[in-house]
Amino acid sequence: MKIGIYASVSSVLALAVAMPAMAQKAPPTDNRTAQVATGAGNPRGSAGQASAGIEEIIVTAQRQAETSQRAAVAIDVLKPEALAQVTEPQGVSKLAPAVQFGSASGNKPLFYVRGVGTFASASYVDSAIAVNYDEVYLGRSGASFGHFYDLERIELLKGPQGTLYGRNATGGALNIIPAKPRLGESSVSGSLGFGNYDAVNAQAAVNVPISDTIAVRAAGTVYNHDGYNTDGTYSEAGRGGRLQVLFEPKDGVSLRVAGDYFHLGGSGPAGHIISTTLPDGTTVPTDLAPNVGPFDPQMVGILNSLYVPTAGITAGPHPTRPYMDNNLYGIHANLDVDLGFANWTVIGAWRRSENNDIVDPGITSQKENETAKQYSLETRLSGKVGAFDWLAGGYFYKEDLAFRTRVSVNVIGVIEDGDQSTTSYAGFGKLTWNLTDRLRLTGAARYTKDERTFDGTSTRATLICQTNCAGARRLPADFDDLPAALLSIGYVQPPGVPVYVDVTGTSDSVYAPSGISTNSKISPGKLTYRAAVEFEPGDKSLLYASVETGFRSGGFNFSTLKPSYGSETITAYTIGSKNRFLNNKLQINAEGFLWQYKNQQVSRSAISAAGAPELITENIGKSTMKGFEVDLMAKPLRNTLLHADIQYLDARNDNFVYLDADLSPLVGLPAGTVRPSTTCPASVVQGQGVYRVDCSGLRPLRSPKWTMNLGIQQSFDLSNDLRLTLEGNTHYQTSSIVMFERRDGSVLQAYWLSDASISLSGAGNRWTVTAYINNIENKRLIQSAFFLAPVNATMANFGPPRTYGARLSFNF
Repeated sequence: MKIGIYASVSSVLALAVAMPAMAQKAPPTDNRTAQVATGAGNPRGSAGQASAGIEEIIVTAQRQAETSQRAAVAIDVLKPEALAQVTEPQGVSKLAPAVQFGSASGNKPLFYVRGVGTFASASYVDSAIAVNYDEVYLGRSGASFGHFYDLERIELLKGPQGTLYGRNATGGALNIIPAKPRLGESSVSGSLGFGNYDAVNAQAAVNVPISDTIAVRAAGTVYNHDGYNTDGTYSEAGRGGRLQVLFEPKDGVSLRVAGDYFHLGGSGPAGHIISTTLPDGTTVPTDLAPNVGPFDPQMVGILNSLYVPTAGITAGPHPTRPYMDNNLYGIHANLDVDLGFANWTVIGAWRRSENNDIVDPGITSQKENETAKQYSLETRLSGKVGAFDWLAGGYFYKEDLAFRTRVSVNVIGVIEDGDQSTTSYAGFGKLTWNLTDRLRLTGAARYTKDERTFDGTSTRATLICQTNCAGARRLPADFDDLPAALLSIGYVQPPGVPVYVDVTGTSDSVYAPSGISTNSKISPGKLTYRAAVEFEPGDKSLLYASVETGFRSGGFNFSTLKPSYGSETITAYTIGSKNRFLNNKLQINAEGFLWQYKNQQVSRSAISAAGAPELITENIGKSTMKGFEVDLMAKPLRNTLLHADIQYLDARNDNFVYLDADLSPLVGLPAGTVRPSTTCPASVVQGQGVYRVDCSGLRPLRSPKWTMNLGIQQSFDLSNDLRLTLEGNTHYQTSSIVMFERRDGSVLQAYWLSDASISLSGAGNRWTVTAYINNIENKRLIQSAFFLAPVNATMANFGPPRTYGARLSFNF
């Protein structure tokens, strides 16, 4: 394996050294690119700043080039130097206090912004945080892997993006923006790093001017680390490449075509059981260290003794080790034409992802096969008429998703097969009225129409007998063999004939396959809007206020309790201020927000009245998130940069009531004896076999009251060619709930997490050597926690441990 890794590293580095003649930079001839870089010709703010002040950053969050200080939206911008060690979506969460991150399975990152996000890893559940790569919406959360190299920047937009962006951005948008080809420039850049856990991280990029009108940029990445857990699990290996061609035949016409490929391997995150629940309801912590993996002897011992109430036996160890074998690739084209009266932009894209995983969160073994194909087309016209700036556009999106998921807890299994097709149409527009040079009013609207079909079957084991079950047949332990096993016993199943039993043979419990089939269609549509006012009281100050709405389509569950769920909507109110003082040496930005949700979507694990496991997405009736964020940056000295970003969040489930199965009759007890898995207040609904669970008034998941990022960067000029830079960053947040059921172990306690680095740069930053240490405190934080009702146990995944290493970067 390591031979293959080092061979791949050599390939990436070969890309950087294959053209030594290109190491001399020519003056750029791409005038429009140069203007964006320096702020020339940009009426919304100049990016050219003296070295003694805080630099400006150009963003395109509002579909126009402007400085981040003149963008009247809540936005965090992450620059390439801050992303040097980021190889996966999780790394973004350390850099922006509004972002929380979880991982429920191998390549399924879960994003949250201010208590809003994705709470399930099921293939067919959409994310509330829209991830856009190079202006292309990515329908599956796992498709966000493989893009974190050779970047121009990352933009994090907080709150609903219901007018200018694609689908489902009710909580925010993460825009991943790669570096673009440049005309007239020959350059080579890259980095090579090594660290503990045999970590290797290599990146390289080459920009080649083919002619005065054509430029090509090629980039590649390879990274790998061994397992973070005691049993070798939580390893990761990625490799990929990107090729872009820019063609500008004349002034005002630009065509860029890009293709990319990425392979993700390793075992991925793997967790363990953190607590079990006895038949009398007592919770017993396992007290395992965070680095204990599911195949560690300590975990195997727990699994061998883990009692399964509905089966009357113990669970036993998992049969298969986890792995990831995922391929992501796509091609897209961006056409920009200056029509004189307007600028015309067209973005067409095709993407495909193929995921083949076995994931092991600690209790279950889960095999996932998923193929997603998406096509999208967006077109925009923008221009200016008198005092009005205008933009109008249309959007089309088509995704076909085929998935097969097999879940086994040895004694209870689930097989889900399905196809989901989504077609989305949208038209949008934006109009800004410049009443004066300092006062603007903006109105924007978008109408979205989704058409979604869902066709699938979920086969699960249902308990039909626990005593005196004559004629039972045993099945293999490996859940991969379940379909063949059913066939081998001649599954026709006349009524009352037992055909499926526990795999250990330690009891007479008998199960029969039962199925849930669905063939459903929904066609939700929604008009969303934004209204805003912007005022510049001074040359370096901006005040703004806005109200904006958002919309996320509903979907489907394989569930007898909740076959489907409704669309999610939000109305968000924002007031903010962005300011520069003391000749650009002090920046103070502040934002207050109030988000009001209806039918916010959350997901949970459940068990049906028949004893079969189910994954359910529910709608919270109403929820409210409100608070403020203050972002401070200071450059008191030419070589000193200080940064502080503090957020306060007051979040509540205003109205959240749902139904859960009463399992008491299943184990021969009177109704209401076996309580629901959640700690929310619950009461029996007489005669219906269910509980009414009320979680109203409680704090939502992933919503710490306080989060804070602090950073300092200090440089020392050792000579005209040498610079030493020391940098330290720390993240703090108060406690937060990470498990739907709110049981013991579901709280991520308050913590500090800190990183530090020391760098030596020379020859005008053409080379830099960096030594770094991440997670100085060596805290393995809970990324996600789930209660699995069939086995009465709580599992958790934990984040990376302390990592350290060295990196050489170059730029010629």
